[in-house]
Amino acid sequence: MAVRVWGVAGDRLVEVLVEPGSEGIRVVGLPLDRGRTTADRVRAALVNSGLVRCSLSAAVRLDPALPGGGATSDLDLPIALGVLAHLGALDTKVRWLMATGRLGLDGIVHAEKLGERISLADVLAFACHTPAVGFEHVFET
Repeated sequence: MAVRVWGVAGDRLVEVLVEPGSEGIRVVGLPLDRGRTTADRVRAALVNSGLVRCSLSAAVRLDPALPGGGATSDLDLPIALGVLAHLGALDTKVRWLMATGRLGLDGIVHAEKLGERISLADVLAFACHTPAVGFEHVFET
């Protein structure tokens, strides 16, 4: 994956690393029960948004791991974007992404203070095909 993807869980910055996996999506770095529900939610959002087909295989590793869990649903969007980056669905000029948001099973992004309904397909079409500026520009006013 040429694109680096980060998310935020609680007060932690978490990198999403995706590798080829066996059948389905498997999330490593969350408690077993939360990893399974997160993987199911992300897979359903990816499939129902029409961005991938049903036979998706990916191993997702969170660095650092979140053994206590916390607000793991905030990692749905970065995990989905990491899987899409792994599949080559992002523009090759995009070097990194930072995202947070829960995904609905229908592929709709539920993020705090998001004024409009936006789908995972919209995020991919608009935000993920624009080259990211350097980190030094993130905090410019």
